[in-house]
Amino acid sequence: MHLLRNAFDHGLEPPGERLAQGKAEEGTITIRAQQRGNRTLIEFSDDGRGINITKIKAKAGAMGLDDELLKTASQQELLSLIFEPGFSTKGEVTALSGRGVGMDVVRDRLQAVRGEITAETRPGQGTTFTLAMPFSLAVLRVLVVECQGMLLAIPADSVTEVIFANQVPRDSEADRFDWNGETFQRLSLAPWLQFNCPRPPYSLENNPKIDSPALLLLKGDHEPVALEFERSWGEQEVAVRRIEGQIGLPQGFSHCTIMGDGRVIPLVNLVDLIDWMAAATSPGEAALKLSGEALRRVTYTSAVPQANSAKPAVLVVDDSINVRRFLALTLEKAGYRVEQAKDGQQALDMLMGELSIQAIICDIEMPRLDGYGVLAQVKADPAIAHIPIAMLTSRSGEKHRKLAMDLGASAYFSKPYNEQALLAELEAMLVGNGESEMGRSGVGK
Repeated sequence: MHLLRNAFDHGLEPPGERLAQGKAEEGTITIRAQQRGNRTLIEFSDDGRGINITKIKAKAGAMGLDDELLKTASQQELLSLIFEPGFSTKGEVTALSGRGVGMDVVRDRLQAVRGEITAETRPGQGTTFTLAMPFSLAVLRVLVVECQGMLLAIPADSVTEVIFANQVPRDSEADRFDWNGETFQRLSLAPWLQFNCPRPPYSLENNPKIDSPALLLLKGDHEPVALEFERSWGEQEVAVRRIEGQIGLPQGFSHCTIMGDGRVIPLVNLVDLIDWMAAATSPGEAALKLSGEALRRVTYTSAVPQANSAKPAVLVVDDSINVRRFLALTLEKAGYRVEQAKDGQQALDMLMGELSIQAIICDIEMPRLDGYGVLAQVKADPAIAHIPIAMLTSRSGEKHRKLAMDLGASAYFSKPYNEQALLAELEAMLVGNGESEMGRSGVGK
């Protein structure tokens, strides 16, 4: 924004001055972005007056720089002075861009993310600033898929086509198939994603675009590969984030992205992933082949005890994603496993499925089915009527509380709520319901 304001305020000449120079009355500011290697380049260009090199020399001399050095300095070296703290050739302050001071902040911000900035200028023709940043700060179009309950972001430009898994026959021996004149190696991710703890299935705010097993037909330097997954939420534009830390990422993964609901999901490096799968060796190898070499499926084992599957599970039902995220964080800190539903209808669908929970915390005002409707339908179903429900709502009136309690609510909290009081009540609900040992599944099949 600072560069853009500078281009308006200092780069472009007034209309009369531009006309006198034979230019168009209106100036042009151009912003370009491109990918080059592992870096992202962003260029800010204007067709204005350019940066006055003579003024830069005069200012530098007034600040005490050696005259001989200034005489021998290249244009690029002189332009680099404008990024020094307090350096400005402007004598006036404007509301739009200040007095030129601030270019040092631009450089410092870029250096903080391992980036850099350079400037080029042509007197009377304009100036170009080039920002170079690591690719890990770039925006990328990805396909979000799920496998083994894990969300993965796969670069969309590596995918040629998506087809349903049942469109092609499965060959248990070679696991190959022909599609549009090419032979693809069918490769399932599931055997490679083994975890040493329970992983409940995730879901995003919207419904999946593909809700059945499908295949990604991948392009690249390797033999044609079809990567099998379980569900997909379609393509999205995401910001790629660098992962800091001493522990390296598993091979086949590079960086991550943060979804709209705050969930962090890994970014798949398809070339590395396929190479790793082709070269992996383990006692549990399988007879898959890729590029003529044996692919071996790895099943990870560990002496670490499995996580306690008896950890109490709580379903949080609220149409506000922020409320759900904050409440989920509170409950997870207290040792609970948390499931989330964005409205009452989704909550009922989950309860009628394979979900195993011991308590529900539910909002009242929600689309499709409100909290009163959830209460009424849960308590009317003998298979799930035993699950205690605490209402958490912005409705603080006594009539709302009475209606909820009459419908079978075990507790009623008004927003904002007391965190400790809610946790204490939740524990009392579980103990009073006899569910602390998780003897019942809490679901209707």
